[in-house]
Amino acid sequence: MKVINAKNKVLGRLCTEIASTLLREQGKIIVVNAGDVIITGTKENIIHKFQERTHKKGKGNPQKNAKYPRYPDKLVKFAVRGMLPRNARGNLALKKLRVYIDVPETYQKDLPKEAELSKHNGMKLSDICVLLGAKLKN
Repeated sequence: MKVINAKNKVLGRLCTEIASTLLREQGKIIVVNAGDVIITGTKENIIHKFQERTHKKGKGNPQKNAKYPRYPDKLVKFAVRGMLPRNARGNLALKKLRVYIDVPETYQKDLPKEAELSKHNGMKLSDICVLLGAKLKN
């Protein structure tokens, strides 16, 4: 079992690290502090990109279109899923992944050091999720 502290890490880099570790190793991977992941870019571009994804409508029946996650833990898992192969090996790897918005008490003692605050301009994933309609506790 490996615990990864996602606080102040860039989403894409974090997800590539997680995906490659899932494919290489046999144990489970637990990601904590998913709400504190950083997405780089300007605030306007980030908000526009995520709102565009979540408000897409299907041609036939708009109720049956693809669903896009609005919570930080599900968004991180969605990003990792996109980096895994689309076969049985990728499905097994994804089942070994657990993502939490905060730090559960059971993993408090196993928590590694957090990364330094990156110099990238961007937004935290929890702030984006609140703008998309997620009801997060602060």
